[in-house]
Amino acid sequence: MDLLKKYMDEIGKDLVVDDFNLKEVQMRLPARKHFWVARLMDAKVEKTTLIAKKKRLKKELTKKVIADSPIKISLSTAEQHAERHDTVVTITNSINELTCIVEYLEKVEKVLSSMSFNLKNIVEINKMEML
Repeated sequence: MDLLKKYMDEIGKDLVVDDFNLKEVQMRLPARKHFWVARLMDAKVEKTTLIAKKKRLKKELTKKVIADSPIKISLSTAEQHAERHDTVVTITNSINELTCIVEYLEKVEKVLSSMSFNLKNIVEINKMEML
């Protein structure tokens, strides 16, 4: 969850808007949107890769468990045993973390999309205050 925390901190900095940095935030917004969408795609690709790796590893471990067992065991029992293997558990935890990151970044994408509208409203309020 360190990566998720890091992303939360970075995004928090991107969302700070005041009268002094309004123009800078407006000018930078398209680049920041791209940056965070790229992080979202990276997380999705990594998650897909880990799912495939877990599937391959679990298949290999299941075969090994069946081959190494002194008694005949069912495929489902061997799969359960393979699922508890340290490497598979580590990959599963990484997949779960990436699932959270993907969900978070999808929400960030929506926030950044609505930010253009929010910035426009701030500019309009500032104009009205100057009248």
